[in-house]
Amino acid sequence: MKLQAFTQARTASIHRSTQPLPVRRQLMPRIQPRYGNGLRHTSSGRGHSSDVLDPQFHAWAQARRNAMVIDLASRDAHPEQTDTELAKPWKTVLVSSKRLENLAYVDYPCAGSSTMLWSIGPERPVANCNPFDVKPEAIDSDRSTSRPGKGPFRYVARGAYGNRNFKYLWAIDHRGMHIAREMTPCSLSSRGIITHSILVDRGIVGGEIFFDREDTGKVFINFGSARLPLEDVWQAEKSAEFVLALGYHTVVAMIPDRRLSEYPYCMSDRYGKQVQNVVYRQEPATSSG
Repeated sequence: MKLQAFTQARTASIHRSTQPLPVRRQLMPRIQPRYGNGLRHTSSGRGHSSDVLDPQFHAWAQARRNAMVIDLASRDAHPEQTDTELAKPWKTVLVSSKRLENLAYVDYPCAGSSTMLWSIGPERPVANCNPFDVKPEAIDSDRSTSRPGKGPFRYVARGAYGNRNFKYLWAIDHRGMHIAREMTPCSLSSRGIITHSILVDRGIVGGEIFFDREDTGKVFINFGSARLPLEDVWQAEKSAEFVLALGYHTVVAMIPDRRLSEYPYCMSDRYGKQVQNVVYRQEPATSSG
């Protein structure tokens, strides 16, 4: 009996020793988005259960797989090409030089959410985008900034209105107007190119700007930004005056002849056939005497 009991105990011991050891659950690091640059900060601590990756980051990463690849060698080719036709301006606005000069004396060291800026509107965070696409510091070297009194933008690529390779994105905030060429490679953008949320993280209003090929004092602007959408035609009018105050003599603004409350600003207000527009010019100085 003792021998049988010993044999059974020995067999059970051998059986237990050949069983795989239980796998200890490995805690995954806690992953949180870091504001601004989209990098992910990792920190782990004992006693915390594993976290699931942020679904917004998954969406960003998925979109990044289909990001655009820019051929910089051919980006500047054919600046004259466009499939957009502008209608005859339905209005021409002459803005007094005094009114434009006054904007140069305006200064906003900081801006609250209710501060009216540049007579356009208050600042607001960019909207309608993945938070991992909000990375203003990703393009510090590709962003240009100006404000009334500082002069027009320099070293820009010039092409026909509607030619995407020559499109610049713009946004106005309390510091002035920021621009960046859209078709610029950006590894931290889910699209692979610059977007308004890459340009700024807060602003008043945004859109797109083209610089005339032959006349350095003439620009074309629209208000196509889903991140900083146009709220009223009045904002568009004041934004056009702001651009004029940068030192341009002509601003062609894609402003439709209707109230936006009737129908929101849309793609056909920017591109296509017979796009409605308003021309803004500085009022000629009157000679005294």
